[in-house]
Amino acid sequence: MKSVYILPNGKSLGPGDFCRYFEKKVLYTVRKFEMPQEVKVKKNRSVNSKVLSFLYEKFGFMKNNSKVTALDDSTDDFATTVMNSWFENKKADLSPRSSKAIRPLFLMTEQEIMIYSSLKHLKGKPKKKNPARAMLDSMEKIHPEVKRAIVQAYLQLLEIRSKK
Repeated sequence: MKSVYILPNGKSLGPGDFCRYFEKKVLYTVRKFEMPQEVKVKKNRSVNSKVLSFLYEKFGFMKNNSKVTALDDSTDDFATTVMNSWFENKKADLSPRSSKAIRPLFLMTEQEIMIYSSLKHLKGKPKKKNPARAMLDSMEKIHPEVKRAIVQAYLQLLEIRSKK
């Protein structure tokens, strides 16, 4: 079996296993954050958008006249937004689900999205990098799970805030 991805616990996944892992993780995100399933997907030329459209068509969730839009933001986008909001001292909408938009790829990294798109032969442009994303990418070489740690810390803060 050819390995295409290695999980943080060291387990390596072949192409079929990785696709199942990816799809289950997206469905988990939809369930965990109680995201509406019938949405319109914000379409653009990015790989993330192509993957999101493919998955929502596969799961039968697509509905173009919905008032809720599915955005193609990934873990990388979220961590970059957090970093930018810290540096620029601006507020940003960081919630995985709001009344008008959801982020089903919220828990997926750009690397996972790129692997899935190549396995499913989905073509699109990669997202542009800004200084904050470049910094996070260089940090991730030293600390492999830094982007996921930022997301998990944010989710824990949301949980604490919702209990008050």
